[in-house]
Amino acid sequence: MRSLALAADYVIAADRGAEALHAAGVEPDVFCGDSDSVGERALAWARTVASSQIGFPPEKYSTDLSIAIDCARHEAKRRGRSLQLTVTCATGGRPDHALGVVGLLVRAADASPRLMEDGYELRIVSTEGTAGWWLGKGAVGRVFSAIAVAPDTVISETGMKWDLDHHEMGLLDDLGVSNVIESEDAAVECSSGAVAAFLLY
Repeated sequence: MRSLALAADYVIAADRGAEALHAAGVEPDVFCGDSDSVGERALAWARTVASSQIGFPPEKYSTDLSIAIDCARHEAKRRGRSLQLTVTCATGGRPDHALGVVGLLVRAADASPRLMEDGYELRIVSTEGTAGWWLGKGAVGRVFSAIAVAPDTVISETGMKWDLDHHEMGLLDDLGVSNVIESEDAAVECSSGAVAAFLLY
């Protein structure tokens, strides 16, 4: 997490995210949320070190991550920059949170979002944002999965054990699960719709 934060233009801690940043010794630029899932020590620290704080009531219609993405959009606009999202520590090990996170990232496809968690990296590859992902030479031998997260998704995969060429994928189809990367030139491209592309370690 520390390396991700140090590479970012700015860091937003959403509620319990302050716990992870505090443990990593990384000060957030913005702290946002309803403060219902963060401990008192990390909360006091975040409120002291963050240059901006945006509070919300606990009874709301948005998740902390949704609020954090809105804050990131606002901050990017304020700085006159395009938004590129890197999210981490977002799922809490819960499958409902994981699905919700993927849904939020799909809606933020124009920001070329990626989710970095222990054991995997996820990117949304779509015609609205980043249309492709070159996986790099360090990916050879790793497991790769592509799952359509929008209707009418068409993808191509090269450099894998089972390549696809402009293949139509059904929504949440399991066809693209557990491929193996065989080439340093491996890539996935989306020519229609959107795909959640997982690189598993």
